Amino acid sequence: MNTKFGIVAPLPGVSVKDLISFAKKSEDAGLDSVWYPDHILFMAKKLTPEVWSVITGASVVTDKIHLGAIGDPHRMHPATMAHRLATIDHVSDGRVFSCIGYGEKMNLDCYGIEWNKALSRLRESVNVMRGLWTGGPITHNGQYFKLQNAELRISPVNGTVPLFIAATGPNALRMAGEIGNGWVTNAMPSWVYEKKSEAVNEGLKSSEIKNNRFERAMYVFLSIAENKDEAYETLDNIKHAIIWPDVIEEAGYKLDIDEEYKGLSYTSIMPNDSQMLTRFREMGQKYYTREILSDFVVYGNADDVKKRLQEYIDSGVNHFILRDFSPNLEYSFDVLTKEIINSFK
Repeated sequence: MNTKFGIVAPLPGVSVKDLISFAKKSEDAGLDSVWYPDHILFMAKKLTPEVWSVITGASVVTDKIHLGAIGDPHRMHPATMAHRLATIDHVSDGRVFSCIGYGEKMNLDCYGIEWNKALSRLRESVNVMRGLWTGGPITHNGQYFKLQNAELRISPVNGTVPLFIAATGPNALRMAGEIGNGWVTNAMPSWVYEKKSEAVNEGLKSSEIKNNRFERAMYVFLSIAENKDEAYETLDNIKHAIIWPDVIEEAGYKLDIDEEYKGLSYTSIMPNDSQMLTRFREMGQKYYTREILSDFVVYGNADDVKKRLQEYIDSGVNHFILRDFSPNLEYSFDVLTKEIINSFK
């Protein structure tokens, strides 16, 4: 099974036209996928467009690369989402995918959208979307959604759109195996990833999805430079946002975090709360050492990066989602696509 290499679009702060061009650049460089974070807000107060519109535009200028977004089950009714995905799938000639996860409070609370029961809502959303993609009218009387003799009059090119499930907790991991075409997880050490895979494998035993490839994708924060310290510095500046506290404990680190920092994580941050953002950054600087960060991220020269990626491949990853924070993005893109990725093909 060949390893796939995807890349995260440079959001926020990049124009819509440049985000579309980025997909073409990535395709020309031989990457397999582009992933767009589906956010209304980010912590950085920069330009943040609606990504499915961007993906539609990117579909027109590309031919091979697969395009999708990481979102949540709270902001959109699954019938509307299924309709949107099926339509964009036709624009792209079958190259669209979607990843659904817990969601972040920054995209919900400001708008009065309740963030609750994410897993059961996610499961029901997936069931509704796939039911509607079958083409016939469906009736669904669920906990969150009620459909009566409902149908879509457009189906995805290949009958369905691949749905990844973002998961880190045990229940979500099993569900990813049960209902997902793939599993996406955030940055973590390879040995933690391998341990979490066990729950996914349990879920796969009861999966009704019949295909010969289950995607095991990992979100990797990356920095490439000739000097390893220079590569590390850009990741150190954002370490509060890229490490999840509960995963640190699973990695074997015991941190005695002060009460004022308890409960702070990327999914709970409110970007317009300056005091919360300050505490969040302070927490990273106070508790996350280079030793810890080095277990969660990938940085250094080309050989350093190859070695770390191979560790993840050996642990079961077959699709990398690379988020590049290198000091020189043009340099790192060339090294990544011309040297690093080619060594795994």
